[in-house]
Amino acid sequence: MGADEYRRDDRRREQTDVGFRQHRDAEAVKPEDSDEFRRQYGRLRSYYRLRPKRYQDLQRWLNQARFGTNYDAYLERSALYAIAAAVFGVVVGIVTTTALVEAGVIASLSNPLSVRGGVTAYLGANRVLFAGAAVTIVTAVLFAAGTWYARYYYPRSVVGTRRRNIDVTLPHAITFMYALSYGGMDIVEVIKVLGESQDTYGEVANEFQMVVRDVDLFGNDLYTALQNARNLAPSDNLEQFVDDLLSVLDAGGDVTVFLEDQTDTYLEEARDEQTAFIETLSLLSEVFVVLFVAAPLFLIVILIVMSLLGAQTLAQVTALVYAVLPLAMLAFLVLLDALSSPFTQAAVTLEERHHVTTDGVGRLMVLVVRDGILAAAERVWADVSAVLELDGYDDEPDEEARIAAQRTAYLRHRRRQYLRSSLESPFAVFDRSPPLTLLVTVPLAALWVAATVTTGTFELSRDAFLAAPRRATLWLVVVPMFLLTVPLSLFVERKTRRERHIARQFPDTMNALSSANKMGVPTTEALGLVAKWSSGPIERELRKVRNDIEWNHDTSRALRAFADRLRVPQLSRAMKLIAEGMRSSSDLARVLSIAADDTRNRFRIEQQRRRELSSYVAVVIIGFLVYLLVVTMLTRSYLQPVAEASGAATGVDVEAPISISNLPVSAYETLFFHSAIIQAFGSGLLAGKLVDNNAFGGLKYGILLVLVSTAAFLLI
Repeated sequence: MGADEYRRDDRRREQTDVGFRQHRDAEAVKPEDSDEFRRQYGRLRSYYRLRPKRYQDLQRWLNQARFGTNYDAYLERSALYAIAAAVFGVVVGIVTTTALVEAGVIASLSNPLSVRGGVTAYLGANRVLFAGAAVTIVTAVLFAAGTWYARYYYPRSVVGTRRRNIDVTLPHAITFMYALSYGGMDIVEVIKVLGESQDTYGEVANEFQMVVRDVDLFGNDLYTALQNARNLAPSDNLEQFVDDLLSVLDAGGDVTVFLEDQTDTYLEEARDEQTAFIETLSLLSEVFVVLFVAAPLFLIVILIVMSLLGAQTLAQVTALVYAVLPLAMLAFLVLLDALSSPFTQAAVTLEERHHVTTDGVGRLMVLVVRDGILAAAERVWADVSAVLELDGYDDEPDEEARIAAQRTAYLRHRRRQYLRSSLESPFAVFDRSPPLTLLVTVPLAALWVAATVTTGTFELSRDAFLAAPRRATLWLVVVPMFLLTVPLSLFVERKTRRERHIARQFPDTMNALSSANKMGVPTTEALGLVAKWSSGPIERELRKVRNDIEWNHDTSRALRAFADRLRVPQLSRAMKLIAEGMRSSSDLARVLSIAADDTRNRFRIEQQRRRELSSYVAVVIIGFLVYLLVVTMLTRSYLQPVAEASGAATGVDVEAPISISNLPVSAYETLFFHSAIIQAFGSGLLAGKLVDNNAFGGLKYGILLVLVSTAAFLLI
């Protein structure tokens, strides 16, 4: 056994001690103590409390997940939930039994064994009672067991999510600590600042916030607080980092040099973590092809053959197309989102106080309307006061009130001015928040459908689809879908390209500013110089930052406002690093260089994901094309000949082993077309989630595949 294994075993023992210090050893409990436990905690909770060794893994998961509860209290609630689920399962079993009785399924049951006797005769005479009891018991057990095990292993899944988030974020958090330590900030203050940055550094900040709590609230020294955090850390990488940090502190080493050395080490760990995640996504993409291409095709072919033999399978195919496929795809996307959450960088707002230039367009509209209402109310009140000659209406306001009124008037003017400049582009609101396009496109799609129905082009009914399935689907499904998704996709792509352009250009911009600062160029002049050779939104925003610094003489706040205006997660984190680093260091050049390296590393990790998963997008799209090929061939080479043969056989008395006269050809053709559209749209969303970790980014694939499906069915 190596040193790492010994250290992990020692850590698990310490975690167990932390989780069970308040519990007695079950083997040492006397009978009178057991009675005391039952009186104090109740029979259910005391049962678990008297068996701590059995549930030590659960207690460790609860501690690492930060649930703030003991295993016995958690299991007591789990047992109560399981009992409630069992009761619900009984109700479901009774309802299911009633439905089976009405459908005649239970009445058709027969004895599968050759044994005959009084017992079998009695069971056969009371088959409804015994079958219903069996169904009810099975559903109750399944619901109860599912609830129990879901609750039992839920903390473990939370720990896994926290571990992945920590492993991905840790190198950037160490870089942040290095920037603060480089400026001369002591390690206690560094940990405190990191602990307050949950919005930026996620679970790593939450772990160090516990260290701050132990020092400030419980009076522990830093060494003890770090040991406690180490013992409960869900990540081996974080545990190793804290171990090394404790060794440096114990030996009196240079913390700044240590943090600088650790950055590259844990960056490689983050890349390894993402590589493992990419392998998981690649496996899921192959699973998607099996579940949503091969399996539906197999079921559809089997059901079609059964219908040809006289079975009524239209309801099963309808349920598969309109219920099973969409819900399964939605569940698959939710699974991908849950797995990708540790790797997702949420938007961060750095400036606590709202500023006119950092407010969104929607907020500015609301504020401008409010300002207009208030201004009109003030004018009306002034006119009423003058007419009625109320006391004090013509008194001169004091200096403080006059300054406040001037400031209010200035802010109102600035809001109106900035709103007008923001709306110079008619799509400014949609550029910032693409989903807002739905506020326009949803009514537009509804109007299209209403116009199609009212003009008599098509009726919104089942008969209309069966009479002309292709044209009805085109006018009532495909066109409204394009009205909803095409504008949304366009603005999503505009925003995505803008963010990638900024993330790609920003590290070079920071390096240029760092070089200018090293040569002694003042910050404001350096910003102007860099803006000259920059392009796009970076150029315009750097000029605003320069003006903000010149007018307000607050570099830190200007940089924060700059990040809030651009709303790019990578940039926001870099600006937080720069702002906090400048607060502790006068060496702006080094802080800018550190921020540039951190941003470049983040961008490279995301580029690696997009590059390695692009091939699996092709796998998903090819899988859909195979599905489309099969259903179009079924329509052209099977359904259409069947329809022609059925028409020719009408009125002809021919004995045949297979009957085709009652096959609902139009219904199956409609179902095939709609299934292709659902597959196309779902496959596109999955492709976007795989590559960009954003389902909206897959709208372009979905739109293209829906267009291909529509063309294929219209041309066959």
